[in-house]
Parts: sequence; C-alpha cells; structure tokens
Amino acid sequence: MKKFQFQFESVLKMRCHKRGLCRQLLGEVIQTDQRLKQQKRNLEELRTKQFQEIRIRQSKGAVDIDGTSSLRFYAGQLQAQIQTLIANRKIVEKQIHACRQALASAEQEVKAMEKLSDKHREQFLYEQNKRESFELEETWAATQQMRVLR
Repeated sequence: MKKFQFQFESVLKMRCHKRGLCRQLLGEVIQTDQRLKQQKRNLEELRTKQFQEIRIRQSKGAVDIDGTSSLRFYAGQLQAQIQTLIANRKIVEKQIHACRQALASAEQEVKAMEKLSDKHREQFLYEQNKRESFELEETWAATQQMRVLR
C-alpha cells in the first residue's frame, strides 16, 4: 500500500512557518503596547503625586516658589513624556492592526493549502481503493476460473 505524499508539502510548511512568524510578531507588538500602557500609568501616577505635593506645600501657608516651580516643571516634563507615549501607542496600534491583517491572510493561505491537501488525500485514497477492489476482483475471478477448469 502506497503512502500519501502531498505534492505541495513544502509550500504548506512555508505557509505554516509564515503564520507562526506572524503570530510571534503580533505577540511581540502586543507586549510592546502593554509595556507602553504601563509606562503611561506610571508617569500619570508620578505626575499626580507632583501636583499633590504642590497642593500640600501651598496648604501649609508658606509658599515655596522655587520648590513649587521645580515641581511644576517636573510635572510638565512628565506630561511631555506621557504625550510621547500616547503617540507611540498610536503607532503600535497601527502595527497591531497590520499584524492582525497579515495573520488573517496567513491563516487563509494555510487553510487553502490544507483544504487542497485533504482533497488530494481523498482522491489518492479513492484511487487506491479502486485499484485494490480491481485487484481483489481479478483474484476472485482467477480463483473462480481455476475452479471451473478443474
């Protein structure tokens, strides 16, 4: 009995590999997005603490202009960093969208090749069963003919 060999196996393997790379890249980009989100939360928390410190210093009655000024300056720098992170996240969101599209396309390519493989396998099995049935019929006919000749 012959074993089925898909003639486009190398193409299927290549497309599966491409799909794997797309999945890996998507995972990396999503991790980058998560890291940017966390950095943004950390900076926002730090900025909030700076404004709380300013309020605490002002509530005591004595105004420390230099201290308050440096806290406001630092809060402004934090806000600029937050805006940079927001811009970076927009870029990463576009990358995530592109990766998802590439992954969907790779999935379709793999499924198409798998469907073709299944179709070829079914045809192979059909032909093989047909051949085996013919051989069985020939064997049976030959044995019947031998009986008649005796």
